Amino acid sequence: MDNLIQQFFQHIKVGAKQSHKNMTLYCLLAAREADADFLTLDDALNERVLQVTEVDDAGEVPELKVRNRSDRKILVLDGEELVGAKQNRVLNVTILIAPESETVIPVSCVEQGRWSYRSREFGSARRAMSASMRKKKSETVAMSLEEEGSFRSDQGTVWAEIDAKYARMATPASPTMAMADLYEAHRETSEDYLKAFRPVDNQIGMVVFIDGEVAGVELLGKFESLKKNHSKLVHSYVMDALETLDAKKIKARSKASKARANKILESAGKAAVEKRKSVALGQDVRLESDEVVGAGLEFEGQVLQMTVFMKDHQGQAEETRRAMSRASRRRSSFLD
Repeated sequence: MDNLIQQFFQHIKVGAKQSHKNMTLYCLLAAREADADFLTLDDALNERVLQVTEVDDAGEVPELKVRNRSDRKILVLDGEELVGAKQNRVLNVTILIAPESETVIPVSCVEQGRWSYRSREFGSARRAMSASMRKKKSETVAMSLEEEGSFRSDQGTVWAEIDAKYARMATPASPTMAMADLYEAHRETSEDYLKAFRPVDNQIGMVVFIDGEVAGVELLGKFESLKKNHSKLVHSYVMDALETLDAKKIKARSKASKARANKILESAGKAAVEKRKSVALGQDVRLESDEVVGAGLEFEGQVLQMTVFMKDHQGQAEETRRAMSRASRRRSSFLD
């Protein structure tokens, strides 16, 4: 247990409930916010003060180069998608980029069938990897940290999860099996969900239920940061809710109670905490209890971002390790 993390969760209040079909969201509120100043990824790219490129002309699948040309910090979130260059990528962890700096960041490919330039620089897709896929990716990053101190994901596992999601959502394969094509195929149905969920005053996060079960918790340390990333984060859960949408599941959402939302926050606040130097500014934070796992970023004694998922059963965790082993062999074959 860590006092800072415990106090952070203790000051969060579960607020209004919002629901649509088989998905329910509880707004998480706070009386105060972090006082750190930073730009979001989308704002930084719009203002042309952030340049994201391949690390060199040849490129490296698990790494990109970012140049912050502004005098402000930039917060990029775990799972945010960058499109262009040689292939689309997502962030492996949340990173706070220092002003006027150049940083190499860890990423995962979400477009396995392309390795050729579409542009010299990356742009924002204004979306994040689905919550279920972020959870799997985060598990492999945690294993890499444990085994080799690296923020790398298992690329083969990421590709396998995208393939499986195409299958579960009955989506025809695209030429490059890009995550972007999967989102586009379900754009109209997703928009129907997104209209039902809106940020509220003093909101710093959300607990999301799908089919009456906890799908995850998203927290950002600043009200404005949550507001700007709200649609992106909600969309990541909508892509999971669409997999199981039917009348029976809609009825199951009644199990999504405020008491259960409070319980997951309580468990996260009591979790064991491990901290290490982040990729750029601040500290990478990892949480684990009997019920939950989490990852986020702390900067100058303040939590800027945190995601919490329900913990897999032991059998599921072991299957993830086996899947990583199989996927690693697949990745080696592709990269060779």
